[in-house]
Amino acid sequence: MKTGEPVNFYTVREAARQKGEVALGYRITAHANDAGRAYGVAVNPDKSRPITFAERDRIIVLAEN
Repeated sequence: MKTGEPVNFYTVREAARQKGEVALGYRITAHANDAGRAYGVAVNPDKSRPITFAERDRIIVLAEN
């Protein structure tokens, strides 16, 4: 996935699945100090809503290793 381009969480889940991982959510670094935005953490987000990730944002995954 490229940063700076809108994607939905279905796309994020599929990218994780191709690596043998399960995507659970994401963390938007720009909102890390904003309690009203759950400090940037979204677990089980709306899968059809477009989101644009920045370079320092992270996907929350379950992985074996």
